[in-house]
Amino acid sequence: MFSKKQKAAPPSGEPVIRASICNGEKVIGFRENGHFIGSDVVKSEDDIVKFCKKYGIDRSTVKTIY
Repeated sequence: MFSKKQKAAPPSGEPVIRASICNGEKVIGFRENGHFIGSDVVKSEDDIVKFCKKYGIDRSTVKTIY
């Protein structure tokens, strides 16, 4: 009846943080074929860690793009 929560399957793109040059806003998501698919707004490093745990990816693989 109850089962363990499974990790969400990530899209096939690479994990990236898209940062705004103007106001510093950051959104974490996936980039696939040049298109960005946003997932979560980043307010602190904890948000990035939660995102990585959610999709089962390593923090060192997440790049920042502008």
